[in-house]
Amino acid sequence: GFAIGSACLVGLALFGAFITRSELSSDAVSILSPRIFAALLVGAMIPYWFSAMTMKSVGIAANEMVKEVKRQFDTIPGLLNNEAGHAPADYARCIEISTNASLREMIPPGLLVMSTPLITGILFGQAAVAGLLAGAITSSVQMAISASNTGGAWDNAKKYVEKGCVYVDGVVQAKGSEIHKAAVVGDTVGDPLKDTSGPALNIVMKLMAILSLVFADFFNTFNDGEGLINWTQDTIAK
Repeated sequence: GFAIGSACLVGLALFGAFITRSELSSDAVSILSPRIFAALLVGAMIPYWFSAMTMKSVGIAANEMVKEVKRQFDTIPGLLNNEAGHAPADYARCIEISTNASLREMIPPGLLVMSTPLITGILFGQAAVAGLLAGAITSSVQMAISASNTGGAWDNAKKYVEKGCVYVDGVVQAKGSEIHKAAVVGDTVGDPLKDTSGPALNIVMKLMAILSLVFADFFNTFNDGEGLINWTQDTIAK
């Protein structure tokens, strides 16, 4: 919660700095403007798209790890049953898979977050970037809180079942029960929610805002900040 709140405040401060640097008036960033409202909607969708990509990345990395563990069980005699004298497991290969996947799978989500404000600023102008940031920050805060709490609840639900605290008709639902299997499925989704997507959204808020601030003057070089696609109020009215 503290990390999410801190990221929100930093994003808000950077958003204000971008507005000041771009010399945008309150009328220029009014939600009544079709361009601002459209950018606001797009910005609000970015955290959901980003979270979906990171969740999928975790699944891809986990699948690679499962295949490697199965390969070692099949090729190293006695490893699966922990028989005496068996050859050691290849831990370095597992670490390599995890490290490579963590770097490789973050490229598409990173490009999404970094390219969106740049493309928006170049094509639609500084005001559209302001709407984009407002939507992204607002949506990221809600998504981050939801992911962290939901993921933690699913994780703790499995631990709660494993402690033998769940009873159905007076019977303890311990490991191996249907309820425990359902809790394991929930934990499988909950862990990447609270450990990957949730914390990463803190970076989304700050990174989009700071990139917009850094490139604010660059955006101003395109039709005086109106972007290559100069959809002004007069153009829309016509």
